[in-house]
Amino acid sequence: MTMPVLPVESMVADLSESDERIVRAAFTTRGVCRLRANKPFKKVETFEQGCANYVWRMLCFDLAGFGKHVCMPVCADFEISDAQATFDGGRIRYGQEGYNEQSNRAKELRKRMDELVKRVESVLPIESKKGLLRWGVAFGMIR
Repeated sequence: MTMPVLPVESMVADLSESDERIVRAAFTTRGVCRLRANKPFKKVETFEQGCANYVWRMLCFDLAGFGKHVCMPVCADFEISDAQATFDGGRIRYGQEGYNEQSNRAKELRKRMDELVKRVESVLPIESKKGLLRWGVAFGMIR
């Protein structure tokens, strides 16, 4: 089985350049636009790459109807940590204040990326969101 073909051009139509690069990284560019089978960047070297990995992971969870991507994306927070670390230049903030600051910034970044994922998915019909449907049924939210 392969990942579904998706209308990437309509997904990125009104996004900023940075957000468009983040979303486009989640898709293959060979022939038709399909969601990548593996995360786009194995080694995160830029802020956008870390964000792209997070967006890819969430899109896989929401859209994949089979295979290894049908489980909850519990490791997605690691992608946010990678993005934040490149943005901070690898600096570590010590103590409770440093931890709280990093934690709050990670929450804001996660919220921003989740909004980006929702905006991208808003152009898709509900039938293409196999992961959301599957977990909605499992949680009793969809019958």
